Amino acid sequence: MNLLDVIIFLVLLLAVWVFWQHRQQSESAQKHAVYYCKQQGLQFLDIRRDKTRWSFKGNQPGWRSTFKLGFSSDGETRYEGDLTLHNQKLVGVELPPFRMPGQ
Repeated sequence: MNLLDVIIFLVLLLAVWVFWQHRQQSESAQKHAVYYCKQQGLQFLDIRRDKTRWSFKGNQPGWRSTFKLGFSSDGETRYEGDLTLHNQKLVGVELPPFRMPGQ
């Protein structure tokens, strides 16, 4: 095994690790989104990753990702908000103004 083999192996290991971290974060984002929508009386439609970057929150390094959250308040109109996570922890949810049912 030469140096090139070791470097290729480490790059592949890094790629697998990043993929695994992003999958875990996406699963956490969906759980947070479903729970948030249920709590607010909204219908959860879908979620997708919008942007991701490496950042520090306090002294904790990790992936800070913003997800687009599709939801409906009346079953007819689709709205899209932002859900932000740092690693697996929910940092914040921003929703646009939406119509409440019956109003």
